[in-house]
Amino acid sequence: MELTGNLYGFYSNKSISEVFKSLEEYSKNINFKFEHNSFQEEKSMFFYKDDSMLDHHDEEGYNTEINGEGCFNVEAKETKLNGIATLFEFDGESDFDPYDINLAFTQVYYYVLTVPHLVENDMFSQKVHRSLLSILS
Repeated sequence: MELTGNLYGFYSNKSISEVFKSLEEYSKNINFKFEHNSFQEEKSMFFYKDDSMLDHHDEEGYNTEINGEGCFNVEAKETKLNGIATLFEFDGESDFDPYDINLAFTQVYYYVLTVPHLVENDMFSQKVHRSLLSILS
């Protein structure tokens, strides 16, 4: 099976345990189950509604063919962030001058969300994306 799903990366100062606890609550609110996994220094949570959705995911990959919903996943790891970010305005609504800034964090958490579709094209993926962003903010 080819790779499916759309990935969205986030950096946050919120710890993995704090974020995963909030994700557990979120899963209860949307009536989804979850599985915790870990590999080396990376942890993840995989979400699915029921065994039927999980079986369909195993066969077809990330999709929303069952009632407009689908499986999604959040991977997390603690890391360092040393780099340069280029800031720019959206519709003139910022209060900064666009320029490059240097980033130097010795401890930051990196999260990757995998959803079935691009958030611009799918309400379910958009809802999950917004919910994770809210948890991380």
